[in-house]
Amino acid sequence: MKLTMLLVSAVLIVGAFAQKPTSKRPSLHQRKSAFLQRSKPRQNPNSPVPQGKRVEYVYCDPRSPPTCVKSLNETFCLKDVDYPEKDIKYYIAYDPLVGKKHADIGVQSADNLVDGVTSLEEKHFDYSLYNGSPFSRGHWVGGDGYICPSDVLYVRPKRALNVEGEWRVIVQDNYTQTQRFETCLFPGASCRTIAPCYRTKCVQKYIYHRMLSYDPCDVTKGLFIDIYKFPSACSCHTPKRFY
Repeated sequence: MKLTMLLVSAVLIVGAFAQKPTSKRPSLHQRKSAFLQRSKPRQNPNSPVPQGKRVEYVYCDPRSPPTCVKSLNETFCLKDVDYPEKDIKYYIAYDPLVGKKHADIGVQSADNLVDGVTSLEEKHFDYSLYNGSPFSRGHWVGGDGYICPSDVLYVRPKRALNVEGEWRVIVQDNYTQTQRFETCLFPGASCRTIAPCYRTKCVQKYIYHRMLSYDPCDVTKGLFIDIYKFPSACSCHTPKRFY
């Protein structure tokens, strides 16, 4: 009897060691929830809970301008107090392909983007005398600058409106994405130093950019490439002349 019991115990012990625990790696959403939960400040367990507090679902409209937008004409934000830094860090850490989705030239200026003009010269362009009228003194005289007065920025936007009319967060954490924006100061006005008889006008040009993005209204997308239209140049247009 004792021998039988010893044999049974030995079989159970061997079986217990033979069974290897199967551990399944948590899903992306489970890891994200755990990460964000660790990042939240801990509450005092002794603090009172407000009575009658209702937890309501807040609909996220991707077409609704974020708080960083100050006017309806703005299509991008350079500063954003609501930038989801924790979410961006998470997806960068857990996306093995993020390096292949991203490329950037961090240092950009007129030195490497504008032929014949240095960054120091571009920085000191002066359009203070120009007011958009071809019959004013400022049309003919003034400081150095482009024939069409423009505002040039070398920036890293935090949010932007994509070509579908939806707002996205631009990844600017660890991985930077620098852009050159050139916006007409007087769109539709006459080009400087050109006689009014030519009926010239300054026109805004745009360019499509592909940028690594994040959708705060649908976090299941992770990090992805989206397309945006940004101001790229202010050019002088001369229409067909009539003699």
